[in-house]
Amino acid sequence: QAPEGGVTPAVLAAGGTFLGEKRFSDAYWDTPECDLTRTDTWLRVRRMQADHEGQWELKLPVEHDAKRSGGERTVFTEVEGEAAVSEELGRLLPERMGAACATGDTRVGGAGAAAADAAGVWPCDGSGGLTATLRAAGLRPFAVFDTVRTRLRVGGASVDADEASFGHSVVEVEVMCGSAEEVPAAEAEISRVATAIGLLPLAPGSGGKLETFIRSQCPDVLAHLVDAGVLRA
Repeated sequence: QAPEGGVTPAVLAAGGTFLGEKRFSDAYWDTPECDLTRTDTWLRVRRMQADHEGQWELKLPVEHDAKRSGGERTVFTEVEGEAAVSEELGRLLPERMGAACATGDTRVGGAGAAAADAAGVWPCDGSGGLTATLRAAGLRPFAVFDTVRTRLRVGGASVDADEASFGHSVVEVEVMCGSAEEVPAAEAEISRVATAIGLLPLAPGSGGKLETFIRSQCPDVLAHLVDAGVLRA
C-alpha cells in the first residue's frame, strides 16, 4: 500500500528518481480449465498506447519459492517475446499447441504446418501470430484491464505505482536478477526500499491487480485457483 502523502513524494524524499508515466492494457490468457494458472503460470500480452501488437510475456513459478498470489509471487522466471513464449507454451501445453499448429490455418498454410509439427519444430513460423494460434488451441483472455503506471527508481529497485481501470491501486517494488544466486540480495534491497519510502503491506485478503481482478470479476477462475492452492479462499 502507498504511504500517506503519495508514492512519488516519498521516493523523491528518499533520494529516488521520477522516470515518467505510461498507460497500457493487459490481457491474461488461459484454457477454460485454467491449465496454466492452476500451476501458477501466467500468460499475458501487454499493449502500450498506439501499439496494436503488444508484448507477450509468460511468468513461470520458481520451484523453491512457495509464495503464490495470482501471478504476483516474490520470485518468478520470466519469458518474453512471441517466439520464446510460443516455444515455452509448446512445452507446457503440447497437445493443444501442437494441434493448433498442425491445422495449418493460424500460422502457416496446410502441409507446411503439418510438416513442421511432424518434424517437432515449434513454434510454427508464419504470419498469423501467437494470438491466432492461441485461439485455435482453445485459449481465451480471462482478465483484461487498463493501467496508468507512475515509474520511479530508488537505489537498485524500480518502483511502479499503478492505478487500474477497475478502481484498484497498488505499488510494486522490483529488482531483476540474472541468476538464482542473486535472489537473496534482491529481496534484501526490496525490503530496504519499501521501508525507506514507507510502503505498507497489503491488507489481509487483498492482493495485486490481477488477484484483485480475479476475485471481483472471475468467479470460475477463482474457484479453479482456490482448488489448486494457488489462491486462498
